[in-house]
Amino acid sequence: MPSTAPADAPARETRIDIVRGVAILVILINHLGQVAELGGLREGLIPTPTRLGWSTAAELFVMLSGYMVGLVYLSRPAPMLAVWKRAGRLWLYNLALLACVLPLAALMPAEELAFWNLGAFVTDPLRAGVRFLTLQSAPRLLDILQLYIVLMLAAPIAIAVQRRSNALLIALSVAIWIGAQVWTIDRVAGGGMKDGLPDRLAWQMMFFVPMALGSMRIHVALLAWLDRHRLVALPLVLLFAAGAVVKPMGIEPAWLDARHGLTVLRVGHAVLVLLLYLSLLTLLGGWLRRQPYAAVAAIGRRSLDTFAGGVLLTYGLGTLVLRLGSGHGAYLAAVAIGIAATVALAYALDVASNRRPAR
Repeated sequence: MPSTAPADAPARETRIDIVRGVAILVILINHLGQVAELGGLREGLIPTPTRLGWSTAAELFVMLSGYMVGLVYLSRPAPMLAVWKRAGRLWLYNLALLACVLPLAALMPAEELAFWNLGAFVTDPLRAGVRFLTLQSAPRLLDILQLYIVLMLAAPIAIAVQRRSNALLIALSVAIWIGAQVWTIDRVAGGGMKDGLPDRLAWQMMFFVPMALGSMRIHVALLAWLDRHRLVALPLVLLFAAGAVVKPMGIEPAWLDARHGLTVLRVGHAVLVLLLYLSLLTLLGGWLRRQPYAAVAAIGRRSLDTFAGGVLLTYGLGTLVLRLGSGHGAYLAAVAIGIAATVALAYALDVASNRRPAR
């Protein structure tokens, strides 16, 4: 999200910043873990919520990005123009990231190229480049930012609906998600893949429903309720733990597995993780101003820049880990370096922002 806020921007809520920071760090840890698995490591991987459940940190990233659009952008005089400008900035960020990671493709064997989804840039760079520039496909991790761009470009349509009724936008968005999931189930049953239009139609719900809720500033009431009902953290922890026990059993129906994209199980787990984070952070109270929470909040305040930095760190450290034999020590060192570098980037951006003259 933006590094600076307009004078009339809502006051920051530390708990939201921390959750955004956690999402970025979990994305980094998840992908370095996947790199380690590619190198043959099967044990001792950091147990993130992704490994213990059905959702990934990408859902939190998209949900909170949509929420901030509703909270910040919809209060501006020309919100549609503002989100399109934001989409253009995101597109340039993604293009710069691609330029940074493409040279690494020269070092990668076919298996690594397939893992990073970079193979097409080696075998048919012109077609791959056109598909990237036109937002049709992207390498691993860059696809998260590409999805964000597509949703921002579509946001003016959602804003037009939201101006009539937040409830209408929420109902329409959920209905589109249901239709997209039915389409995906039918597509997978016929031997197809979830990717493409049905997947993006499903993901819009994770952006536009939070956008509507952000325009209503629903976090104020939610966090006030959590302040009054702190013991709600206990059933949320138990529910999360139950999911962690059940997941390895693989007892969910086939139409709820990972092949079917943004399933109701995945959405429910993402909402559970969000509420769990917020409830646990509420228990900490004033401790949130101390370390390490202050560092994670700094990452959340600079989410676009720290996410982009995390992408580069994941590619660089991941490539290095595979060259070093992908042992457990190399994996943990890569995670530690990645987290430390992300924190350093966030604080450097804070310092640079404080030195700028006020507009």
